[in-house]
Amino acid sequence: MESEKNEVLLKLKEAADIFVSNPKSYLLIPEIRTNLGYALSNAKDINDVAAIPGRITSAFNRAFYCLPPQFGASDHIARVIITAMRHDSNMRSAIDLRYYESIVYSLPKHEICMFDRRLEKEESRKKERHTMNFMVDYCFEQWNGESHYYIVDEGDVGKEKTIFVLGKDPVEVVEKSLSLLSFISINR
Repeated sequence: MESEKNEVLLKLKEAADIFVSNPKSYLLIPEIRTNLGYALSNAKDINDVAAIPGRITSAFNRAFYCLPPQFGASDHIARVIITAMRHDSNMRSAIDLRYYESIVYSLPKHEICMFDRRLEKEESRKKERHTMNFMVDYCFEQWNGESHYYIVDEGDVGKEKTIFVLGKDPVEVVEKSLSLLSFISINR
């Protein structure tokens, strides 16, 4: 168990370093900042998922993070990963990115799930911290049991639109994320 924990932390740090070392990665960071997570192979709760404490952020056209990965550091991204793992145990990593229409329209439609938060039932909305679980469950149902990599959270009043990238490990997730930079059609 300890060796797998160390392996998860090392792989997550490697991926976070790859992300922040790209000079354009700051373009992918939403106002709520970005988190990148990686779960143990038998993850059951947020303490089994490592993430970046304080998230990955940006300033002065540069991405950075302040603290090394830790287990239990993000409830938000952990819920996405654990819910995805219930559908596909190989989906052990995720990141949340800034929403761009140009990215969404550039991805093949069969590879993404568009999630409208208004689809969530009222009783589910009332449960604190339940929307991420509902969103991931909804998308896997739309995918009919197949795993895909992109979930678009269309946001809501007071909730920023984001794009989640799922994958087997954080290096794969970061590589997929950085490949999206080519679809950004803005000048910053």
